[in-house]
Amino acid sequence: MKTILLLITLIFSAMAVSSCTNDESDTEFELLTPEEEQQATLKAEQENVN
Repeated sequence: MKTILLLITLIFSAMAVSSCTNDESDTEFELLTPEEEQQATLKAEQENVN
């Protein structure tokens, strides 16, 4: 019984480790300069007015 639980634990651990990827080229967020941020907020405000 302990060996089965150990195998299940190892399988889940392997799945967790293999699913963690470090894609350095794929960023989850976009870096904005202060000017770009200001332009984006102005554009959003204009869209809300219309």
